[in-house]
Amino acid sequence: MQANHSILGNQAFGEDAGSLITIKYLSHHDGLAFLQSALRNPNGIGLLHGPAGSGKTITVRELALQLSSDTEIAFVDGLHLRPRGLLTRILCQFGFESSPEADEELLKTLHQYAIAQTRSWQPPVLIIDNVDRMYPSALRILNALAAFSVQGRFAMRFILTGTKDLGTLIRSDGMGSIAQRDPGTFSMQPLSAKETMIYLHARLHAAGSGRADTVFPFDVCDRLHEQSGGWPGSLNHYALEAMLRSADIPISVVDTYASNENNVQTDVDIPVLGVCEAVGRIAPRLVVTKDGESLGEYTFTEKKVLIGRSDFADIVVDDDFVSKLHIVLLLYSDALILLDLNSANGTTVNSEIVTKTILRDDDVISLGQHRIKVKHAPAISEEMAEIMKSPDTLKMKNFIDIRRQRARRRTKAAG
Repeated sequence: MQANHSILGNQAFGEDAGSLITIKYLSHHDGLAFLQSALRNPNGIGLLHGPAGSGKTITVRELALQLSSDTEIAFVDGLHLRPRGLLTRILCQFGFESSPEADEELLKTLHQYAIAQTRSWQPPVLIIDNVDRMYPSALRILNALAAFSVQGRFAMRFILTGTKDLGTLIRSDGMGSIAQRDPGTFSMQPLSAKETMIYLHARLHAAGSGRADTVFPFDVCDRLHEQSGGWPGSLNHYALEAMLRSADIPISVVDTYASNENNVQTDVDIPVLGVCEAVGRIAPRLVVTKDGESLGEYTFTEKKVLIGRSDFADIVVDDDFVSKLHIVLLLYSDALILLDLNSANGTTVNSEIVTKTILRDDDVISLGQHRIKVKHAPAISEEMAEIMKSPDTLKMKNFIDIRRQRARRRTKAAG
């Protein structure tokens, strides 16, 4: 499962997935409409800004695709660009061959071309991504291009993007020609939580996933939205990270089971048993059955095991009455703990409904129509035995308090 998720994750969210699909969320739609309006305006210049990963490049690339076929377009990345690089890249995209001529001659050629196009009522369009990353000398060339005009009309139209508000840039020294054209500005906004879910599922579908909602359930989408702030680039990063870690508990699930109704953090100050530490004892096993028929066995090789209907689970239970992320089992040196992850239909152990409990040897967990029998559960310590005298549903707060007290005693002894 990890290998499949790795391939799917890279196809949907990796570096080569940028052109996979364009998801038209609100800010993308509004930004595109702004740029189209800016090019129709007599001043013919628009500024688009937003943080890295906000979708600026995708937006301007779609703009370029939507422009009429008889519009001449040059699309340039301004990162570390110097005057000669700027001029040669523009001319090359306008159909001119590379030339060893001086910058002044290149500028003159570009001027003549822009004038000719404008007289034909189609002034060329120059899109510069990352304009704020250009060298100042290249910015001065850009300012000279902005001064091109014929018969009272500007001879070039511009779309400029940057990570910061470009208003300060165009008002700086040497940028007077651009400032005089009074460009409009649009600020990219992050995706909403709903747009995030649509974005993630759309990219998974485009990459070939038939059940995107099982890869990223709604609660996982919400967590990814919170982590990324709703910015598409960050969403890709965190989504890919989650899928590459799919053999472990997904990043969102930690927060799901880390807080219970009393806001007690269950993963703080609790030494969890590493499998390699269980020398001399048999690793716990889980036997999964349905209607008395064995479906498989799972031997603990990790200290946390997630069980549910989602493909993200370590043990996938294909049952309509099982939640996508139903329960998690935590393996300690003297206990195997079950936590219900707010499942829709609940969890029973030995026919009793539980939300948190210590599992013992031969306990039977019921999830929908499936049964999971516990084999070789760790022996419970004396402290845990005292807790087990209370009702089967364990209050996690008491368990944590005991663990913290033990940790403090060990620290004092070590000192």
